[in-house]
Amino acid sequence: MLRKLVIFFLITGNLLITKSAHSQHKDTLYLFSGQVLIGDILAGQFSDVTFDELTLKEIHIKMRNIRKLTTFRRFKIQTNETVLYFGIMKESQKEGWTKVVEDNGDSVELRLVDIDLIVSLEKKFFKQLRGTLSAGFSYSKSSDIGQISLSSNVQYATEAFEYQVSASALWSIDSAGLSRDREDAGLFVNWNFQPTWFMATGFHYQRNLELSIARRYQELIGGGNKLFVRKSWQLLGLSGLTFNQEKSTAGTTPGLLLEVPLILKFDFFKYARPDIQISSTQSVFFSLSQAGRIRYDNNTTFSWQIIRYFYVTLNPYSNYDSQPPEGSSKLDYGITFNISYKF
Repeated sequence: MLRKLVIFFLITGNLLITKSAHSQHKDTLYLFSGQVLIGDILAGQFSDVTFDELTLKEIHIKMRNIRKLTTFRRFKIQTNETVLYFGIMKESQKEGWTKVVEDNGDSVELRLVDIDLIVSLEKKFFKQLRGTLSAGFSYSKSSDIGQISLSSNVQYATEAFEYQVSASALWSIDSAGLSRDREDAGLFVNWNFQPTWFMATGFHYQRNLELSIARRYQELIGGGNKLFVRKSWQLLGLSGLTFNQEKSTAGTTPGLLLEVPLILKFDFFKYARPDIQISSTQSVFFSLSQAGRIRYDNNTTFSWQIIRYFYVTLNPYSNYDSQPPEGSSKLDYGITFNISYKF
């Protein structure tokens, strides 16, 4: 009997030591359902947390389902009232709350559902990447036939900077071969020097055969404000100066073109059944180099989650140019239907 007890305690002790070593320096989530998850909080936005669990791998958890949590790494934490904190999150005595221990040692308690943004400040680059990969079939006015659509969007954030790389393409294939009807790619960087104010810069490439644009390179410098930040939506405004270099489908190049942009970016998240996300960017460009020229770009995405990381997305878009290079069509529009993978 004594031998059996010794073996039992040795096995139990070994399991406890193994579990302790395995979970050391890992974040822990305690759910209202009674489940305990051990792993790493990767990011969070609009009441949704992306969590890398030790056995379940990467999963998405609603803030309202978390009873308490503990972290061991630094995070950038922003509330719905645009208040910023930098530090770690510890257990609170109140269910559905967390205690943020700031870098200077101060602490503040927050309701988890009042947290708008969680950004991991660890140095593992690839773990901080977030984005989507999409592919599908679409219709556009420029070709009046079906087209293949491809797009991607990747975000990366640090303590003060946010980076976004995006690319999309509409290609037609018919008896004449491959036609690159519409292409759009860009890099956007913003520096958050205040909770609601940011400086921005970016580089953009565009191609639109319907508007006679063989290629356009656009550089942006400016600044903006987070006009509204709410529990499930936010609205950002941006303006500044853009520098354009265009080449028409006929080969003409008018030289450097200056524009003043007015850009509004709207995001809406509904993390419930059904899981719906809406993202829309509305941009108006007023030319300083060509009197009376106004351009307008609309890009909106509606996403519905179908299973775990996969979404059905609809992307209506439109582009208007009051003075296109060749004086042909002034308007291009269309809609894409895609299956998207979010990571």
